[in-house]
Amino acid sequence: MAKLSKKDMDKLTYLWKDENKIEWIQTFLKIVDKSGKTVPFKLTQEQKDFVDGLDLENIVDKTRQLGISSVVIGLAIRLCVVKPNSSCLLASHDQKSCNAIFDKLKSQFASLPDFIKPKTIANNRAEIKMVNGSTITCSVAGNNDLCRGNTLQFCHLSELAFWKNASKHLNSITQAMGTDSTLIIESTPNGVNLFHDLYMGAKNKENSFKCFYYNWINGGQLFTKKYIEAMQRYHAVHNKDLEQTDLDEEELDLQKIGATLRQLTWRRMTISKTSLEQFHQEYSSYDTEGFLLSGDSVFDSKRVNEALMALKINKTKHLPIKAITDLPIILKQHYGKSFFMWDIPKYGEHYSIGMDASEGLGQDSHCIEVFDSNMVQVAEFINNKIKPWLMAEILDCIGRYYNKGLICVERASGGLSILARMRADFHYMGLVKFKSFDNFNKIVWNLGFDTNLKTKSLVVNDFLEMFDKRLMVIKSERILQEMQVFVSHDNGSMGALVGSHDDTIMSVCMAIVSHKSKVHYKW
Repeated sequence: MAKLSKKDMDKLTYLWKDENKIEWIQTFLKIVDKSGKTVPFKLTQEQKDFVDGLDLENIVDKTRQLGISSVVIGLAIRLCVVKPNSSCLLASHDQKSCNAIFDKLKSQFASLPDFIKPKTIANNRAEIKMVNGSTITCSVAGNNDLCRGNTLQFCHLSELAFWKNASKHLNSITQAMGTDSTLIIESTPNGVNLFHDLYMGAKNKENSFKCFYYNWINGGQLFTKKYIEAMQRYHAVHNKDLEQTDLDEEELDLQKIGATLRQLTWRRMTISKTSLEQFHQEYSSYDTEGFLLSGDSVFDSKRVNEALMALKINKTKHLPIKAITDLPIILKQHYGKSFFMWDIPKYGEHYSIGMDASEGLGQDSHCIEVFDSNMVQVAEFINNKIKPWLMAEILDCIGRYYNKGLICVERASGGLSILARMRADFHYMGLVKFKSFDNFNKIVWNLGFDTNLKTKSLVVNDFLEMFDKRLMVIKSERILQEMQVFVSHDNGSMGALVGSHDDTIMSVCMAIVSHKSKVHYKW
């Protein structure tokens, strides 16, 4: 090999720095594109954003064929070249997928220039072992030797939503991860499972993963040839191109978030060969669309889909803290983390407030939902760590801030403790109460709402009716996420799927009880 010039050495020094991963991949690697040609690996904007944003633990919800696995393979090769003695694992859900990943790995590794390519000790059995001590292994989930006792510096778990015993394998893999190692989980959705729970937990900042999402619209540059073919097929069938006046309501919504007519043509032709539900799962438009349930779901998945799409189209976001000038100190401490507002209190407005309390032990959450007189959501508080006696002070503060709104608290869990403090310690008078009779048939007024199998069905159906008839506006994505996994069980009860939550749903139900009571105490 010819001696490198100082300029070349400076360039290599630059490329070897961790902050220049993208330039390294684009300089040294080639890939086979969708037309079968070997070309320099030029990353798409989505791939660049992904590499730049990588953390130690990452989870990616994506549509199919966006090139995430290709860039992950490039990152693994780079690590093994730049940092000798690195151990990388690329695991997939079945043998076919594993073979496809290994073929990409071999192709990219073979494209390395000879002067930086490590010599190999082994290049078989889905493994590349290099003389510099680095190894890249491709494996199928379920193999007994998935980690083989090695300490991993880099791990990619592909299509986790389709793994069997995913929790068991993930636990084994995370224990094998070394210090400052990189874990990347990516998948297209496949209903509600471990991948769903991890992604939603990351999105809601409830676990240590950083979440990424890429939809089929923004990743369109990889499908250019398919779009052209779809337009040709559409024209052959209809003797015309798809036009603006041909679009249905969902297509018009997709257009508002960036879909072009040629993309919508491809979407139509793809759906004609499968189904709308399958397209939503494999080519989602927003990150929770692929998780939508059918069958036993209490809430209509299409209606939930529309509500989530509306949040995206309208770019619905909570108010920035600087836009709120009179927020009490206790609420300011939680703003942007547990407390969110979409509208400030308006003079003379009557607010309905619902609360589903917990024990504050890090599992179920305290949820407070605030709606105005038109049942438009204006605020939300969610936290699973605060003890009930401290939540009473926060609820009192939210109630007084929103014009002494009428509060309905579910009596279960920490609810009774909160109600007692609201009346005895804070003298909050605007509390929903219900009537019962004692042993002597005398009327007894009880604070809060007593939830049982019968009353839960009533309030949930009130929520369902108002949502279906568009008599309310939900601005919290968290609520809509929980509506996706709220189902009817075989025993006739309703609730979240195992491993999921319905805390916000019950707090909305309590707000509806408050709204329907039409009572506003003057105090």
